[in-house]
Amino acid sequence: MTEEAKRNSTTVDNYFVYAMKIMKENEEFLRSNAKGTYEEIIDLINDTIDLVGYAVNRKDGREDYVKRSMVFFLHNILMPSSYAIYIDLLIGNLPACFMELRLMLESLTKCYLADLKYPEQNFFQRKLELLEKETKDKKGEEVPKREHDFIKEFDEIINLDVESVKLWGKLSKDWVHTKGVVDRIVSQISEKSGPPSWALVIPMNYSESDLDTIKELGKRISQFRKLLKVTIENYKQISWC
Repeated sequence: MTEEAKRNSTTVDNYFVYAMKIMKENEEFLRSNAKGTYEEIIDLINDTIDLVGYAVNRKDGREDYVKRSMVFFLHNILMPSSYAIYIDLLIGNLPACFMELRLMLESLTKCYLADLKYPEQNFFQRKLELLEKETKDKKGEEVPKREHDFIKEFDEIINLDVESVKLWGKLSKDWVHTKGVVDRIVSQISEKSGPPSWALVIPMNYSESDLDTIKELGKRISQFRKLLKVTIENYKQISWC
């Protein structure tokens, strides 16, 4: 091994050790100061494990994996994203947690609609492709549907009183678009005399100034878990009989 390779290897090893140290300290901080959020994420992971187990153990579980968009969602989006939120929380990457939650919400709504609208299709990807091609009338002109349109339609079908739309809007405005992130950083600097930990470097130790954002994450995860439960119950009745 060359001298440069040795130095690079040592740097990576040191960073790994440092990251593990920060994760352990952040876990202790969360358990002491934001137990509600920490438990919401653990509960989300447990919900996911139960749902995937249900899908796998169904009589048509193998066929469903290819056919049903919702089964694809459970295996390939909900499961990895739930664990990713947990890891990102421990390393202090709060923006990523909100972004992953937004992906989960968008995917839940679209996969549900795809199965509902195109039951004759035998491949989940084809269902989602057909969904993406849908249009709406806008002042006499057919235009492609946007994410908001699908989520609004989803709420209307399941009778959720725009709960998904509201959650998606908050996640998008505050954590996905540049303006929302900039406004959050500037606001915290002006109110708490310093930027949030996640705006400096990752991994990073949490401080008390991060608690409002951590608790907001717990609230958003709780809202998503309720939507997920209602959606799965509805899906079992109309499609997963």
